[in-house]
Amino acid sequence: MIEKFYKNYKGESLVNKNLSERVAEWYSRYFPDAFIFALLLTFIAIVSAILFTDSSTFSVLGYWFEGVPDLFLFAFQLIITYAAALVLVDTPIMKRLISKMASFVKSPSAAYVSTSIIGALTSFLGWYIGPVVTSLYARAIGQNVDGVDYRLLAAVAYSSFIISLTGISGTIPLFVATEGELTEMLGGLYSLKETTFSVLNMVTAFAIVTVTTIIFYFIGKGKKDIVTFHDLAIEEEMAAAVEQEAQNNQVYNHTTFAEKINHFRPIIFVIGALGLIYLVYFLGQNGLDGLNLNTVAFIAIILGFLVHRNPTTYVESFSKNMNATSSIALQFPLYGGIAAILFGSGLTDILINWIVTISSEGTFPILTFLMTGFINLFIPSAGGQFAATAQFVVPAGVELGVEIPRTIMAITFGDIWTNLIQPFWALLYFPILALGTRLTVRDFMGYCLPILVAVGIIWIIGLTFLPM
Repeated sequence: MIEKFYKNYKGESLVNKNLSERVAEWYSRYFPDAFIFALLLTFIAIVSAILFTDSSTFSVLGYWFEGVPDLFLFAFQLIITYAAALVLVDTPIMKRLISKMASFVKSPSAAYVSTSIIGALTSFLGWYIGPVVTSLYARAIGQNVDGVDYRLLAAVAYSSFIISLTGISGTIPLFVATEGELTEMLGGLYSLKETTFSVLNMVTAFAIVTVTTIIFYFIGKGKKDIVTFHDLAIEEEMAAAVEQEAQNNQVYNHTTFAEKINHFRPIIFVIGALGLIYLVYFLGQNGLDGLNLNTVAFIAIILGFLVHRNPTTYVESFSKNMNATSSIALQFPLYGGIAAILFGSGLTDILINWIVTISSEGTFPILTFLMTGFINLFIPSAGGQFAATAQFVVPAGVELGVEIPRTIMAITFGDIWTNLIQPFWALLYFPILALGTRLTVRDFMGYCLPILVAVGIIWIIGLTFLPM
């Protein structure tokens, strides 16, 4: 498939592909699109719940029906965040700034390495920050640096997300550090010092960033099949974007009062300035604790107000870029339904109990890691999975002599590990990376497979030998 695709652009067949390219091509050839993947998982969850639990068919369908709306709010938050981020980029000043950043990168190797490091650092700071920053950076690199394979660069950007939920904004570490319904079962609160900033997490995070960056460096060095951003660009959309920018920069003589108000920049600029003033105050009062998905969405909207030419251009740009977030709106509710089926029917309980019965003190953290990695394929939500599994897994670990923070981190690691083959979270990167191109999730997910293996080995070794 990739060979045919590439031949369409280069007019030649691909030969002598290296191993990473063959793996990526295999993935692209046989792995379905993200939406089909979600539909298949929905079907598997429904059938499994009917066959392996006491739930009736209509009970299972009822769990599905009730669960689909569970992620409506989360989906809407992400849609607004990413549409606003795309609007922010869709301005001459931001395009010049991003191009300036990309101008410091002179080679494909530097592109892959810098994207990996920037992505890891921003993702560790905030799982909702990393995708936006890294996607914008990778897109600029792809547009401006010759010889960069854009599919591989997209894989680098997405793989950098792997340490996000072990970072400062990690859902599970924050969950166990906050008073809640599971606090008593956990035996108290566990601060970020015991989880995020533990020896286990910091050492493995550093090892993951180092190893994955090196892997991508060598994959890039051995690349024979190069498909650039410009190869993937849709000419019609690029031409439309150029035309739209020219229209935005054109000066019009507005005759009516309504037209003058609609194109009066001070209105949108003043609102943006007020928002920026409060953001400085708010973050000064709250620091990093004030950063969350709502804050990031507000930042993107306010900065867009400040840099856009006038209210009309902002609205037009926002409407145009909302189309790029359709995959989020479509797929997130499906995963809400899948999670409800697994939890409501008791399928997760069956799997957890089986893991517990075959575990020992030494194998328990590893088996917990592998189990949560499998569950994550169906429930790619850290908070939801932890709430369902911790009440069974943590007491079992205590009984076997495993320290609670180690069990917590085993669940955390497993929950994010299989995101490297689960395209759900790729939707955070896709609206920005793929805008105006033919790039699909299947085009870059195959390059994440060696990272999946490397990261799995690092976390298994860490859970087995590193102290907390």
